[in-house]
Amino acid sequence: MQITGIESVEFGAPDMAEARTLFSDWGLRKAAAGGAGSGFAALNGARVVVRPEQSRALAPRVGKSNFREVIFGVRSKRDLAEIGEELSRDRSVSVAADGSLHTHDDADVNIGFRIWTPKTGSAERVTRFNQPGRRDRLDRIGTVYTQAQPYQMGHIVFFVPDTRAAENFYRKRLGWWVSDRYAGEVGVFLRWAAKSEHHNMFLLKSRSGSTELHHIAFEVNDVHEVFGGGMSYADKGYVTDTGPGRHPISSAYFWYFKNPLGGSIEYFADPDWVTEQGWKPHNYTVNRFSEWHLPDGLPENDGTPGGGASGKTSGKTSGKTSAKRRKALKAADKLERPVPMPGKR
Repeated sequence: MQITGIESVEFGAPDMAEARTLFSDWGLRKAAAGGAGSGFAALNGARVVVRPEQSRALAPRVGKSNFREVIFGVRSKRDLAEIGEELSRDRSVSVAADGSLHTHDDADVNIGFRIWTPKTGSAERVTRFNQPGRRDRLDRIGTVYTQAQPYQMGHIVFFVPDTRAAENFYRKRLGWWVSDRYAGEVGVFLRWAAKSEHHNMFLLKSRSGSTELHHIAFEVNDVHEVFGGGMSYADKGYVTDTGPGRHPISSAYFWYFKNPLGGSIEYFADPDWVTEQGWKPHNYTVNRFSEWHLPDGLPENDGTPGGGASGKTSGKTSGKTSAKRRKALKAADKLERPVPMPGKR
């Protein structure tokens, strides 16, 4: 059973116009969704699909939010058939008109499977860093991002009543791998392949005993895009949930924002890449959410020295501040752009 990635995540929306703006501002591109829905795609083709919350095309709610379903891509018809055969042994599995499978896991999360090949050739924005003894960025200014363009949905996270039961479903029924875990069955990090990002799913013990979406995470090119994308999103008026910061487990840089449709949405970059030969799962006994993080975003900064002294955070930035920062960035860009010397072209 070869998983190719998170193909799509579906939400119901009480206000379709607001939902469209939410994900367009996040940096996703318009994509097909079918029916009355709207789709928004990352660079590799992974989609967020939103539909009117009363649409019959939606799966039932999971918990109290408007999250409805996560659909995983698979490599081939054979993979799809194997999954269908395995899961139909003890639960209902429906087949949609496009051949995709739809069911639920042991925590009652609605899940689906669809033949899907991620787009390639979109991750060619190579970040070059200069380090002591190694200078890879020559004769060029480092990239400054004024808007994120997420490459893929890297992982999804749920609160579940029983992390061990939820883990067993993905590990024993679908062949996923454990990367790390918290002791006492507080949480477990899973990946869908032997060689993969540190985790593609994280399952957390629910204090309320219910299943809920925690967040969906979008990988961007580098730490600079986490910061640039996060500042841009905050400038549009969206509220920081947590961040920016850095996870010691997975090593990734992050910035979370509140998602009015359910849970949070995250920009992340530079996760660990693990293999079955070299990686040994850890059993952590203390909460290691962050090496460091800011709770409410970055202080406001107009791009000039001393900016941000007000102490206000970018998670609640006004449109006026946004325009001011864009003007400062434009001016800085002019200053940094190299001027051709006489006689040179």
